[in-house]
Amino acid sequence: MKAAAGTDLAKADRLVTSGPYAVCRNPMYVGWWMLQAGIGVAAGSTWILTTVPVVAAAVHRDVVREERRLTERFGDEYLEYCAAVGRYVPKNRYIRTK
Repeated sequence: MKAAAGTDLAKADRLVTSGPYAVCRNPMYVGWWMLQAGIGVAAGSTWILTTVPVVAAAVHRDVVREERRLTERFGDEYLEYCAAVGRYVPKNRYIRTK
């Protein structure tokens, strides 16, 4: 299943709330952080591990900006999605009521 298949990210006309986006609003970022941490552990590199929080903080700043734009674009639909689905850590399943 391709959650974002057929979606033009530059001109999004709908929210993608299925697939991994039904569990976490930013699954790609979480996956990157987990991959970076895993590589750090596997390589025994404290340098790689210590950069995970730095990278996460930088990405978080961009995520907050993006969420403002999504709120402006999709309004209550996005706010409802945010209330149901965690930014990085799963809350519960998103259930569309409309």
